[in-house]
Amino acid sequence: MVECCLNHLSVRPIVLRLCGWIQTTDRHALREIGLQLLQQSGASVLANPEPSASNFILAGNETNPFLDSSASVSTLALPPTSHLHALIPVLLTLNRPIIVILDAFDLFALHPRQSLLYCLFDAVQNCRASSDNQGIAVIGITSRVDTIQLLEKRVKSRFSGRTIRTAPSCDLQQCLALVRALLQPSIPIDDQTDTDGWNKVWASSVEEFLEDKNTLNIIQENFSITRDMKVIIRIMVMNYTSTRFTCLIISR
Repeated sequence: MVECCLNHLSVRPIVLRLCGWIQTTDRHALREIGLQLLQQSGASVLANPEPSASNFILAGNETNPFLDSSASVSTLALPPTSHLHALIPVLLTLNRPIIVILDAFDLFALHPRQSLLYCLFDAVQNCRASSDNQGIAVIGITSRVDTIQLLEKRVKSRFSGRTIRTAPSCDLQQCLALVRALLQPSIPIDDQTDTDGWNKVWASSVEEFLEDKNTLNIIQENFSITRDMKVIIRIMVMNYTSTRFTCLIISR
């Protein structure tokens, strides 16, 4: 749904995507913001190994204040969390709107002090779109319904309170198609190995598994009770891997 809304925007914003499973600390999230800014706007801000505010490089002739030094991005140390308060407000000076998407939002709420969320929400609350300020929006995506209760008081006071609850609106055939897609990981074809043949054998075994009467009964029963795809996929993956493991033992 989020991607659909982004595709229908009349302007092209800078979209910063963070995931709570990957950016496990605020420092990692700050570095990812810098890297994505570098990719989308051609400029970023990262700290040198010495943790001082003077390590930020400002481009004299650039309207975008995010600029890396000549050192390789991959070799730069992670910036300290204290720079969050300096980094986030500067996002508002960019000449394009900023949209920050926080996947697994509940995991960001588990970060100590919730500094990243505080800085982002504070910037949104104090933002007023103008000719010099294109605006910023923060979108949190989570499957945990009590995420708001995890927010600290100072963070919750800056949260707009706007929540949209969604549910998968798929039928049984779409459910089967999703399970089939997740059970068919494709391995890149290598000239030195027979990966193409392995992919065909694996795909054939997946089809055989999904056509089994017991498998279809399990899917139909669970689909009639809950349409939570995570529950159905978890059951299918567990059954499929155990079946494959048993077949491998028998074949050996």
